Amino acid sequence: MMGGDIYRESKTTFAIYDNDAREIEAIKYSISKGQNHIDTAYMYGAGHTEELVGEAIKGTDRDKLFIADKLWKCHARRNSVIPAVKEMLRRLQTDYIDMLYIHAPWEEEPMEEYIKGINDAMDAGLTKSLAVSNFTVEQLKKAIAISKHPIIANQLRYNILYKTDANDEMIKFCQSNAIMIVAYRPIERKLLADEVEDKTVVEIAEKYKKTPAQIAINWLITQDNVVAIPKSSSKEHIDENLKALDFELEPEDFEKLKQIPDIE
Repeated sequence: MMGGDIYRESKTTFAIYDNDAREIEAIKYSISKGQNHIDTAYMYGAGHTEELVGEAIKGTDRDKLFIADKLWKCHARRNSVIPAVKEMLRRLQTDYIDMLYIHAPWEEEPMEEYIKGINDAMDAGLTKSLAVSNFTVEQLKKAIAISKHPIIANQLRYNILYKTDANDEMIKFCQSNAIMIVAYRPIERKLLADEVEDKTVVEIAEKYKKTPAQIAINWLITQDNVVAIPKSSSKEHIDENLKALDFELEPEDFEKLKQIPDIE
């Protein structure tokens, strides 16, 4: 939601320019604190989010950043991928993307089209690696068979309250194939932060003297092959997120959190 929003019913994104200064400053602040993984997408803010990232990384050592971007279905045909990535790079004001995802496995387009298209972009030096998002294990297997380059990540909705997509089968498959799980919605849109209701989360947060959001992020990154991408536009929340790194959950508490039933 940095740089824009979405019309939920039509799933159409739009740009918002009112908060540019604050959001650019938030990205700069986060980088200054040591965060280097920036996750964005072609569809976010109708392209404006990429522009915010581009402004925020000016003057930063590019080699120390890891920028991930996602290809939307409007450019999922093989011959559309490279032109789309060049537009991403223009908005990001950089020469390459560290990791390029396909945003989802759309039924409208054959998987061969966009997987081979991202391979083309990789061969052209526009992206250093390729990844997928919202793929099942079976879809991952198919993508691996199509791609000549390794698939290094699968971005999934994954958190204490939603483990359906990143189930045990998915986690084991990704670990066995050197594929990172990148967890989006790590605090489930405030349900594991300001609006937390689950008693187990609250009790464990009190035990460690941490916020529920810190418990939620730590629970994810405790796992092998899992990273989280929390979003924040405030320095206070950025600092809070980073403090999720300075403690370790005990195994029994990790399991208690894992056993929390999924929301719908």
